[in-house]
Amino acid sequence: MFQDLDGDRSFSPGDIGLPGRTVLLRQNGSELSRTTTDEHGRYIFGDLSPGKYELEQDLLSGERQSAPGGGFYMVTLTDKPAFHLDFGLFLKSNATGAIQIKQYPLMHPTAEEARKWTDAYNATPQAYLSPVLAAEIKAEKGASYSLLNLLQYTPAERDQGSCGNCWAWAGTGVMEIDYAHQMGVKDRFSLQFLDSNYNGGCGASGACCGGWLEDVADFYSSTGKAVPWSNANAHYQDADSGCGGCSAVSASSISTTPSYPITSIVARTVPTHGVGKEAAISNIKNVLQQGKAIWFGYFLPNGDSWSNFISFWSTQGESAIWKPGFACGGQYDYQSGGGHAVLCVGYDDTDPNDRYWIMLNSWGNSALRPNGLFYVDMDMNYDCRYGGLGYAFYWMTLDIRYPESENRQPDMPEMPDGPIKGYVNKDACYTSSTTDKDGDQVKFLFDWGDKSTSETGFVSSSEKASASHRWQRSGTYRVGVIAKDSKGAESPSSKLLAVSISGTPNSAPKKPTAPAGTKNGYAGRSYTYASYSSDPNRDQICYTFDWGDGSTSQTSYANSGLRGRSSHAWSRPGSYRIRVMATDSRGASSSWSEATTITLSAGRSSSNASFAKKTCPCQERS
Repeated sequence: MFQDLDGDRSFSPGDIGLPGRTVLLRQNGSELSRTTTDEHGRYIFGDLSPGKYELEQDLLSGERQSAPGGGFYMVTLTDKPAFHLDFGLFLKSNATGAIQIKQYPLMHPTAEEARKWTDAYNATPQAYLSPVLAAEIKAEKGASYSLLNLLQYTPAERDQGSCGNCWAWAGTGVMEIDYAHQMGVKDRFSLQFLDSNYNGGCGASGACCGGWLEDVADFYSSTGKAVPWSNANAHYQDADSGCGGCSAVSASSISTTPSYPITSIVARTVPTHGVGKEAAISNIKNVLQQGKAIWFGYFLPNGDSWSNFISFWSTQGESAIWKPGFACGGQYDYQSGGGHAVLCVGYDDTDPNDRYWIMLNSWGNSALRPNGLFYVDMDMNYDCRYGGLGYAFYWMTLDIRYPESENRQPDMPEMPDGPIKGYVNKDACYTSSTTDKDGDQVKFLFDWGDKSTSETGFVSSSEKASASHRWQRSGTYRVGVIAKDSKGAESPSSKLLAVSISGTPNSAPKKPTAPAGTKNGYAGRSYTYASYSSDPNRDQICYTFDWGDGSTSQTSYANSGLRGRSSHAWSRPGSYRIRVMATDSRGASSSWSEATTITLSAGRSSSNASFAKKTCPCQERS
């Protein structure tokens, strides 16, 4: 455990070990043990059986943790011990947790290396483009789509530090989303496994010196497996490493059990060069809607242009849109220019004047960018070029196959089917269905676009399931749904249905007046009572009369403020308390009125007694 003096979230030279601090060991939510750090801030838990464990620091009041970014470590022990599970504390002067990164890592290829990368891109086959999706995309009039829900990540820990391995972070993100999409399992894959093994983990050809998506594919083709981040020593520890040095973790110390087997993995290009802007946009959307994230590599020609992007990243929030075409046509400087790779997870073009791609970076997070995201202008110049380099922007993905024995996820559910217009505080019902390749039962999680969700019960594969929702405010909401099979595998999210909700937030009618009418009478005779209420939204009102003998009557709907009248005859003498409740046309009901008491004596029934008739139950409008 250490005092993080430079706030870089890692145990760096100059940081101070903290003695006498407590670390907790848990398994399945229950505390197994606790220990105290020694004079150097070190701790150890020994004689542990294989299994999954959670390590957590016992923070004192007012302390703020810098490492790990997620607050605790999840570790799977099988065949190797785990090391370097360090806990860091911010200085009190830096208690907000704001991190000042002095230098962002970029890839600085030589002219020969850049030519090798672009030649590899030109020789790579194109990604499959679905004609069905192409037609649907062409017919779309503003939509949004995201694969981010398929990615298991902690924003603060998705930070490459000073290592130039952005290419591996973005490529691993493509793999993680693909595995979640195809196999229904969300998990973080180990970057450290690649770093420590790539070209021996050392020297000028190490992972921190830059790379391309083909390098990710080649590496995993040779290993035949991806390793979970939670394996012993597989969490990322190269944040302080740089090009030319060695990885902070030896390859032999990383446990590869368990792992995710890979049958084949190859890179594919997304056609964006020389096809025109709208075709390039359609092609990128097409690949994303197949459940594939996209590796986006981009170059800026000199230090000034990189200062532009770094200023954008550092000083603006996640809703800002970066326009990368400002440097197009310039001369590329191999000394100050450079490249970077990020993960494209979706898009939003619901506003035709501000269309953008959703990008996930590997530079950690901040108060301005809590999720590590940024947006890129969709109306960019896809054919942007620099003198001495060539094209500036590269869009790629991966085709991956896995062994067939594992549980397969359900297909993407149908877009929710239901009304596209509605009213505030009025229920609307939506249905969806999907097919599970293994024939498993599935349940559905509807996302209503207002930060609320509804989950259905399990239904058979291909059977429709339904859910209802009532929005509280007017606006346009995008409703989506995911499916989860009985073995836990999740589908990608459906296409989103835009639902327009109109009307102000509904308020219940005011408490009605006490019923006005006779207070003394005879059993068997009919008496009429009246009451009135008003509705804040000027909705029509239906009145419910409670006659105090276990029966009620409802009036038809009338304008707000008009009296409601109803008649009733009691069969037996006695005293009865009459109350009234008002219900508006959108289903909101008032409280009950004050009661009026009628006292009835025995007497002859009137031959022309009129009994109340239920002309229009209030609930028919709700």
